[in-house]
Amino acid sequence: MKRLTFDPLCLLGIIVLAQSLTLPAHSSEIYSYIDTNGVRHYTDSRPNHRTTVKLYPKSTSNLTGSVKIYRFVDTQGTIHLTDNPKDSRYRLIYQGGSNIPAFSGNVYSGIETSPSIHDKYQDYQTLVQEAASYTQLEPALLHAVIQTESAYNPQAVSPKGAVGLMQLMPATAKRFGVSDRTDASSNVYGGARYLRYLLRLFNNNLNLALAGYNAGENAVIRYGNQIPPYQETKSYVRKVLALYKSYQEQM
Repeated sequence: MKRLTFDPLCLLGIIVLAQSLTLPAHSSEIYSYIDTNGVRHYTDSRPNHRTTVKLYPKSTSNLTGSVKIYRFVDTQGTIHLTDNPKDSRYRLIYQGGSNIPAFSGNVYSGIETSPSIHDKYQDYQTLVQEAASYTQLEPALLHAVIQTESAYNPQAVSPKGAVGLMQLMPATAKRFGVSDRTDASSNVYGGARYLRYLLRLFNNNLNLALAGYNAGENAVIRYGNQIPPYQETKSYVRKVLALYKSYQEQM
């Protein structure tokens, strides 16, 4: 099975498949799915994944929507895919607006996958509920951040020195009154206060608040109150939003 991985924020635009990753010239099917990190994958063999969408072959008659994918196979067997064909050899293979997420600027506005929530979330339900109530945040949002940051490991330490369930850096911990970053209660309350601060700073724009939590508020401000063009940050925002949705459905 040949698999191609694209960042969803950069999916549309000209996509040329390298010869080393080429699907067979006579491949009859193309499938797509989104993994738990919000990354879209393409394959010529049907994957066992609940978000799988069959893109090709698929009738394009009587379909509506703004998303279109065109395909052609060159003389060396390389398959080319694009949403903006500039060659008469391209043929429309997919049209629709419901299966591929929509994007607006840096904001991932079309989450279609519901990643699995962590088994350990129940161990911290009471703490998260109390911290959420104290900071007027949704528990589902705090759970999503904690799972993304530490996978519910209160002893987690990042290569950059962030510690605990909500991965607080020393300066952030001090700023929000956390003296022991490995203490689960102090860490969650401190992280929740920081997230509430970021939401106020960015006029309740959750995308920007999450970007600030990952990259720092100054990075968001430096880029004109936009999500910074860091792949890690863009992926982080997508993952938290997807988990946020999953926890909302659970709760």
